[in-house]
Amino acid sequence: MADVFQLLAEPSRRHLLEALRDGERSVGELVDRTRMSQPSVSKQLRILRDSGVVAVRPAGRQHLYSIRGRSLREASEWLSYYERFWQDGLTRMDEVLRREPGRRPRTKA
Repeated sequence: MADVFQLLAEPSRRHLLEALRDGERSVGELVDRTRMSQPSVSKQLRILRDSGVVAVRPAGRQHLYSIRGRSLREASEWLSYYERFWQDGLTRMDEVLRREPGRRPRTKA
């Protein structure tokens, strides 16, 4: 899982994953969507493919890339613990503020 976070630390890889979010794309489509050079797109796709985050499927003369969700799902599940941690902390803070005389917590607009 640490490898996934290392992969996602690189902005160009995040841009490629965003471009792949809606489905398969060829290298040319990814170049157009990300405004990265073709060699850079190919290099980053190779790293993502070798790590198992994206899959490639030959389609005639093109190769179509898509996201493989398993490793990203594992990272998301790990991060969800911290989302609960922050939410629980905010709930506790809200409770403390409600108990303080003369203080009102903010309400959502």
